Amino acid sequence: MGAPDCADLRFYRPVSKLLESLLGADWYGSRSANLLSSRPHLVSTTIRVSERTRDRFARLADATGQPMTQLLDEAADALERQVFFGQFSARHDELLTDPAAWAEVERERALESGASHDTSA
Repeated sequence: MGAPDCADLRFYRPVSKLLESLLGADWYGSRSANLLSSRPHLVSTTIRVSERTRDRFARLADATGQPMTQLLDEAADALERQVFFGQFSARHDELLTDPAAWAEVERERALESGASHDTSA
């Protein structure tokens, strides 16, 4: 008997049964070939957007040659960065208005600056 084909999940019956029970027979059966594939299986979902937004992304996709899904991913990344740095800036401004908190920041900076001159390694 030769080596089993790794793409045939019947060989991995205990694992395949476990996955089938966890994921459901319909979902698992339609995707089982991807589970042992070297190619990543991307899961997608549907979101509702206005026609205007869909058309905007379609125009951007045509203009850039990138798929709309990639453009949506990049837009979400940009928005996450904007929110992060907006919150960071707001917190920094709060610290500047609190003399005791800002003094603590300055003390920490002074302690850390001494470590940057350490040449003992």
